[in-house]
Amino acid sequence: MYGIFMDKIRERKHRSQGRSGFRVSLLFEVALFFILSIFITYIASRYVFIRVADRSVQAEKEALGEGITNDLEYCIEEYDCYRWVMHYWIKHMSELDLEYDTSEKTVEKMKTLREKYPDIELKTIKSIDIEIMPSEDQKLIAEIIFNELLMRMNDMKRAYDVKFLYFFFTDDDLKTNTYLISASDTNLIRGTEMGNAFVMGTTIQNDADRIAGYEKVLRGETHLVVEQDYIDSYSKFTVVDGKNIIIGTTFEIAKLKTEVESRLVTYTLLFLSLQFALSIMCILMINQFALRPLKHITNNVVDYTDTKDSEQVLAKLNKRRSYNELGVLSDCLGEMITEIDNHVEEIRSITAENERISAELDVATQIQADMLPSIFPPFPDIPEIDVYATMNPAKEVGGDFYDFFMVDDDHVALVVADVSGKGVPAALFMVISKTLIKNRAQAGGTPAEILNDVNNQLCEGNEAELFVTVWLAIINIRTGEGIAANAGHEHPALRHAGGDFELVVYKHSPVVGTLEGIKYRDHTFKLKHGDKIFSYSDGVPEATNSENELYGTDRMLTALNSNPYVELADVLQNLRQDMDEFVGEATQFDDITMLIFEYK
Repeated sequence: MYGIFMDKIRERKHRSQGRSGFRVSLLFEVALFFILSIFITYIASRYVFIRVADRSVQAEKEALGEGITNDLEYCIEEYDCYRWVMHYWIKHMSELDLEYDTSEKTVEKMKTLREKYPDIELKTIKSIDIEIMPSEDQKLIAEIIFNELLMRMNDMKRAYDVKFLYFFFTDDDLKTNTYLISASDTNLIRGTEMGNAFVMGTTIQNDADRIAGYEKVLRGETHLVVEQDYIDSYSKFTVVDGKNIIIGTTFEIAKLKTEVESRLVTYTLLFLSLQFALSIMCILMINQFALRPLKHITNNVVDYTDTKDSEQVLAKLNKRRSYNELGVLSDCLGEMITEIDNHVEEIRSITAENERISAELDVATQIQADMLPSIFPPFPDIPEIDVYATMNPAKEVGGDFYDFFMVDDDHVALVVADVSGKGVPAALFMVISKTLIKNRAQAGGTPAEILNDVNNQLCEGNEAELFVTVWLAIINIRTGEGIAANAGHEHPALRHAGGDFELVVYKHSPVVGTLEGIKYRDHTFKLKHGDKIFSYSDGVPEATNSENELYGTDRMLTALNSNPYVELADVLQNLRQDMDEFVGEATQFDDITMLIFEYK
């Protein structure tokens, strides 16, 4: 083993030297790692920073849009008659004499109105009071309120630095928008073209995307649309004459995004510069305190693989001392080199001893297999019953066992047991348990009485504190009447003729071999023509796959019931095949024992 290991190291060294002497320096690999880390950090940090910035801008503008909408709603709702005014605008918009972005005519209109109604207050006047006025006065009120709201919206547009601020109405089909009021400033042209501050009555067509967005608005949601350098925010305000009044805000974010990206680049470069400087310092320190001592240790290990000169290599290792983990590694290597030579002969002798033990275990495996009944059918002269059983140990020898034998001409005994532990100790305890159970059963008595006596015998001198779980059943082959005792074993499965296998669950007795004087309980049952009993060890439900999932009793019952009408051997073979497919490449960690009995 040692020789093979050293040959591999020498072969790799010679292959490395044979490539024109080319070797990749560990220092170069460390430096390359840091360079790649810096590059990846730059890409990742830039992407993350920009994403965060974009989301922050959108979140900020969404919140600001909601705030502006709330302020505008407040301004409109200050007029008690706002619903009447909006109704009038929608109905008479082509008749109105509106003043945009100035208030000279509106002041004159207000004087005219006050001459008729000295105490009039537009914010508190009720719709019912306006409706009894002459039509020319109603028109004045609608025009004056339009101008007042427009001026306030212009102030809000400048205060919040938004690109557009407006409200419009649309029908339920959402195909067109008709604008009522659009705020403006010195940078916007008042008109009906796209990009203008729309005059009242301007109508535009909606595409499918906008219709889908407005559908969300009508459901009461705030709809946010991000298009290149603009963010549009829409909120439903009210419904007048079947028209949906919607408030819209548009933000211009191109400049803000440019500034954010510029700052992000600056911060990223500063961060990377600092990381680069720190990386250089780390590389220098790693080389001085780790790589150079490690190279010295590596060279001495390679020399040892070539020369086997322990004294020379130990002298070189002791010549250059380190007082960190590499110093500990050097000391450990020195001790290991000293011990390797002494272990070579020991390894050879251990190998020979292992081969001898392996040969003996093969014999023990065969002996254990020979102890279990293996001739099937076991009772060819007794047509009333049929039995089939298997046992697959997890190691060379196991602790599980099964047994079946005629107690007398009318009674058959069935046994499935599982000794605690595995390997040789469990196998020896298995032999004793199997022998005691069979001898005691043939002397007569119920399963509980048999286990009472076997338990007392196993407790004597049980210094290893081993125990065994046992399912023992004695069945009258003439009548089908049976008695079973379960000492901490798995619940058996019973299949009545024409039905499915189902677990027979009843209270267990304690395991056998732990405490003297324990009394075990009997459980009676009755079998009919075609009934089957299946008993097994915990290696079946606890079979585990590579994902650490247990096979479980549900899968076991499904496999048993997949084709229960075949021969008994085929029933167990189908179950084992299903288990193997479930377990896959995972290692079997427990003995697997299965016994099936049919009452004919």
